[in-house]
Amino acid sequence: MKKQKKQTSIAGENHSRFDASVIEWSAPEYHRYEKGVLWYVIAAVLLTGIVFYAISTGGWTFAVAILVFAGVYALIYHKEPKRLNIQLSNVGIKIGVHRFPYSSLRAFWIVYHPPVLKTITIRFSGSFSPDVSLSLEDQDPAEIREFLRRHLTEWKNREEPFSSTLVRLFRL
Repeated sequence: MKKQKKQTSIAGENHSRFDASVIEWSAPEYHRYEKGVLWYVIAAVLLTGIVFYAISTGGWTFAVAILVFAGVYALIYHKEPKRLNIQLSNVGIKIGVHRFPYSSLRAFWIVYHPPVLKTITIRFSGSFSPDVSLSLEDQDPAEIREFLRRHLTEWKNREEPFSSTLVRLFRL
């Protein structure tokens, strides 16, 4: 029983140290791009063309998959992104309710080309973990860089991933 109480107090200490943030801000969980009428017209024409091509070549499953993808995208797009509280502390990074100790993180890099692009990307230690990109909003990137360099390796001269560039350019 004494071991359980000791473990509980250690977990409580880690919890409070994560919450003792040095830098803190709020950002949307993803960027939602506004679309005009022209975007919807072009998307409808492309979607219709792809579905008709798939059906004409006997690709019924591909046609269904494209229609399901379009439906799921429409449902997700109309959902308002949640705002996440991001906290940098001396023990790790807290994003919303998720805590990541620095030992589970490999590196970070900042891409800062305002007003279009202001992000920090975090690479996890695991080989199958995806990178996490967070909007810096109005935060000072130099202050965040200086703080994180004490805990993580900074990868310099990194840019936005190609897939993120496509999403931004096509307003997906």
